[in-house]
Amino acid sequence: MEPGEYYSAWSVYLIAGIIFSVLSWKVLKRLLWRELAYLLQCLLLAIIFTPWYVLPEEEILAPAVIIFMLDLVTIDATTSIRALIPLVMAMLSAVIATVILSIAYRIGRRSQLADVIEEEGA
Repeated sequence: MEPGEYYSAWSVYLIAGIIFSVLSWKVLKRLLWRELAYLLQCLLLAIIFTPWYVLPEEEILAPAVIIFMLDLVTIDATTSIRALIPLVMAMLSAVIATVILSIAYRIGRRSQLADVIEEEGA
């Protein structure tokens, strides 16, 4: 693959991933609890945007979920684990980000409710 093709393929993938993420966020925040929407969105972002090396000795990157699936189907399960490790680490980071976002959302909501109660009492 030529470098220009490689960069254009990644550009198309990133643009499609961003569009899909925005659309999924609009759907998730309407249908689910805010904290569950945060969790699903963070996991989705981790799965979509985690890159990994196609071959261990090369510098070419591809989405880790694709590398995992293709290695699982074409080679074997033990080889596919090399792409699964960074994917699991990214998903763990997504869960941690979800906890932080949920706490921030709850604190912000509590302060808004306190302001509303204070305005009504005055």
